[in-house]
Amino acid sequence: MGWQIFRYVKWLFAIALLGLGGCAINPVTDDYAHISASNIARQVRCEARQAVIDATIGFLADKTNNENKNKVDDHSHAIGLWLRDHPEAIRTFDPSQLTGFARTVVQLIYGIGIAYYYDLTGLETNNIDPTANLIRATPLTSLVTLNLTGNFDRQRQNEWTFTITDKFGDLVQKTDESYCTNHLVRTENFVYPIAGKVALAKMIKEFTLMSLFENLDALNKDVAAVKDGPPSMVQQLLFTTTTGGGATPKIVFAPSGPNVQVAEATFPVTVSRKDTHQLTVGLYLDKGEAKRLGGVRTTLIGGSLLTASGGRAQQGAANAVQQFLALKIFKAPF
Repeated sequence: MGWQIFRYVKWLFAIALLGLGGCAINPVTDDYAHISASNIARQVRCEARQAVIDATIGFLADKTNNENKNKVDDHSHAIGLWLRDHPEAIRTFDPSQLTGFARTVVQLIYGIGIAYYYDLTGLETNNIDPTANLIRATPLTSLVTLNLTGNFDRQRQNEWTFTITDKFGDLVQKTDESYCTNHLVRTENFVYPIAGKVALAKMIKEFTLMSLFENLDALNKDVAAVKDGPPSMVQQLLFTTTTGGGATPKIVFAPSGPNVQVAEATFPVTVSRKDTHQLTVGLYLDKGEAKRLGGVRTTLIGGSLLTASGGRAQQGAANAVQQFLALKIFKAPF
């Protein structure tokens, strides 16, 4: 009987271990979404690029905008219609080809710097908590029971942080079309959001409108103090995806005889994975471009840069992200 019990216990333990088959020593986005961090960054850059292209062509080609000649004159409107029909020509397009107010708007868009700060965290948990009840059923005058428990619990966590910077003009003009082939995401991913579209177009539109018409100013944590500086805006997205499951294999024996025997044995198994992805996006208008808005803005944002390089627009965007993170406006709940 003893060897049969041992065989059953080994069988149950093997079933329990099946739940650990998907373990990852270094939890990364590749595990479940099958997309690497570099491809996530590439998709977001391509989404930003397409948003700039759509905003530029949409503004120039819009019939209503052309009806107000002070907004988009006929010459600029004709260029917009050409670009709408020949989108591949956007790489060779230069805002200096435009005239009037349209030229100011598109030069403003092309002069915007953007910084993307990523914080990608994966946490995987695998637990096995076996129990066994031992019993000596006879003689009836001396009933003996013993409850044994154990645990084999494991957690692994990985966190990647990095910063990427761009300038909209360079992103449009200096990025080869092949770079975004098969990397331009058109829809949201509601199961694993960082792998889908992250809705940058709305932020870019609002930043442009507020810079032109709402006197958007520099990011400033002290709202009581006036700080005249180039326009900046920061958006932080937090995506959390949790998956998991469990099983409790159990076997019950019918003990007999005077020896201590296994009455029942269980092997509860739980497996869970929690991915937390934080994407902080900063937009910044270089002070040279800000002068086109009509105000003289000479104060640059202070503060240390994240791991970023590039021109003043890119570094200004990274500074805006740095200041936002320092404010701790939106912290992950863990």
